[in-house]
Amino acid sequence: MTTWRNFAGLAVSAAISLSATAALAQAEEEEKSPLTLDLGNGTTVTLYGYLKADFIWDDGYDLGRTTSGIKNIGLPAGGPVGSFDRQQLNETRIGFDVRGPDNLFARFEGDFYGANNNLRLRHAYVDWYGVMIGQNWTNFMSVETLADTVDFQGSLALPFARVPQLRYTYKGWDNISLSGSVERDIGNDDDLAYTVALRYGLENGMVRVSGLWRDAVISGNRVDGWGVNFSTVLNLWQGGRIKANFTTGAGIADILAAGLSGNALSIGGSAVGVNSAGLTVSQQVTDKLKLAITGAWLDLDQSTGTDTDKLNSVHVSAFYEVFRNTTLMAEYYTGNRTQGNGGKFSSDRIQLAIKYAF
Repeated sequence: MTTWRNFAGLAVSAAISLSATAALAQAEEEEKSPLTLDLGNGTTVTLYGYLKADFIWDDGYDLGRTTSGIKNIGLPAGGPVGSFDRQQLNETRIGFDVRGPDNLFARFEGDFYGANNNLRLRHAYVDWYGVMIGQNWTNFMSVETLADTVDFQGSLALPFARVPQLRYTYKGWDNISLSGSVERDIGNDDDLAYTVALRYGLENGMVRVSGLWRDAVISGNRVDGWGVNFSTVLNLWQGGRIKANFTTGAGIADILAAGLSGNALSIGGSAVGVNSAGLTVSQQVTDKLKLAITGAWLDLDQSTGTDTDKLNSVHVSAFYEVFRNTTLMAEYYTGNRTQGNGGKFSSDRIQLAIKYAF
């Protein structure tokens, strides 16, 4: 394990290097054109992405690259007990957008959370007049309510999946959009899931309701699952924003960001019920400083022995833009897992990061 002295040296070196890069980019800003290539005939390709360096301290259990490890603490398959530190660049992201005539849009994007820290595909889809085909966020989730966290995982309570799909979105009404999709089931490549969502735009935010139904065979067990998600974004005061989610259903625990599987989906042929809620409150304190707190809770209606019964977590986050496109971040995280037999486990994390976007 890296010593604290070497760890601090890495953090300082990365911060100095990225800050210098950002300062140079800021100085050259007016001389540089956007990273957009005009191919003619109304078609452009725009490169985008960011470099993010994370510096992490875990106390209690080693949670891994993201706080998704909270679902396994206290289990043989979970992280070891103790205090741990790590440095990583996995969230570093690169992608490009293609815009063409007749409302054509395509996106291809990857990050480095693949096996052995290799490049991993996140998005690869084409959208044309509301018809979208390819890999994108599931239509069951609300991308607008993703939590403001330094941690890549974010709130464990939200629907969270990227899957190949065919989706159609209709926007012919004022402030209202209706979308439906046929998606590859997240638990089995040979099965399908079906979703529908209705979004209503408000003067100070939005409200959205979505539904999902699945009939899949997962690890040899048939799972007839369903779910309903309610989400909203509200800008209620100057610089303040609330993002809220509530999900209820059965046989869908693996579609939530917590990523529970096995007996969390089905017991004795019956789908296991799940309720979850997530709330983020953020405040833009100054032009450069934003603070946020995110709470998440998940509860299963059946659990025995060492199976997970409840999960909850809190992220307290700060974001400070030191230069244009360069942000320093800090976060405290605490998470808890409760088993069916009453056993309780907890872990804490401090995470610092620096991000340079282009």
